[in-house]
Amino acid sequence: MQHRTLKELQKSKGDSPYPTTMVKVNVVKVGHTASFTSSSGDKAAMLNFSVSDGMEAMIATLSDESQFGKVREGRSLTIRNFLVKGNRLVLSKMTKIMAGQTIQVPEILKTKAVTLIMPVSPSKTLKEVEESPVRTIMTVKGEIIKDEAIKTVQVSQVDTKVRTLTIQEDEAKVELTLWREKTEEPINIGDFIEVSHCVVSEWMKKKTLNTTRNTIIKRTQPQEKTIIGQVEAVSFGDTTCEVCVLADGIYKDFIIDIGMIQHQLQRFGDVSEMSTQQMEEIVAQRMPFNIKLTAIGMSVQAIEL
Repeated sequence: MQHRTLKELQKSKGDSPYPTTMVKVNVVKVGHTASFTSSSGDKAAMLNFSVSDGMEAMIATLSDESQFGKVREGRSLTIRNFLVKGNRLVLSKMTKIMAGQTIQVPEILKTKAVTLIMPVSPSKTLKEVEESPVRTIMTVKGEIIKDEAIKTVQVSQVDTKVRTLTIQEDEAKVELTLWREKTEEPINIGDFIEVSHCVVSEWMKKKTLNTTRNTIIKRTQPQEKTIIGQVEAVSFGDTTCEVCVLADGIYKDFIIDIGMIQHQLQRFGDVSEMSTQQMEEIVAQRMPFNIKLTAIGMSVQAIEL
């Protein structure tokens, strides 16, 4: 039986079966299992993985669920009776998958094979999303400021759960839609999150983000930032004060501990016996005024007037 290399198969560019062709490969990375409905209406699954013969790397798909267990990372296989579609090996029930002689894969090809299954996801700011082409893959960070209820939509006649968040980073806001199992992520308004492998989409002439099967969502600590602006409004509570600051043409809200406010107001006299209402009046009489504050999220760590 004729043995072919992956490079030879890539050059063939055919969609015809090779019943007498054999490839010897190593399974480098096992990806997701996609569920779908066949043309006959039956539910089916497809396993995605990447392989290398030591000289090239390719993606492979397997639609025979009874053989899924044969595909394990690091295992060398001999494969017969398959299709080649573009740069992809298509394995089915007709395909013979057997253990083969050990294939050594150089690190550079391992990296390529992993990237085929899980593309590189460079970190971008939310401001950069608007300038990015549709279908760009990226990792973003932001604070959840809006969380819509989970709803069900039809995708290829299959009920699919979606959940739309709005996340904010500095002045930039972007809608992020979570798909399928990602809708169950235990995240809430006010959480700072990092989301990998988002794909850029466009809806109503506005760029949005969608999760993919490779997406990982995790909570993060917000970064400390310095804001210089004008205090435009205040609201005093028992222990904290909420201030509205106009910075770079954008209104932003921050929470300041009452103790910090009292310290700054000492220049106007003894404030130790003042009520929060009296302190609010003193601040309001002097608005707008310049302020420099250091904050983590909405929480102010230090202020200078």
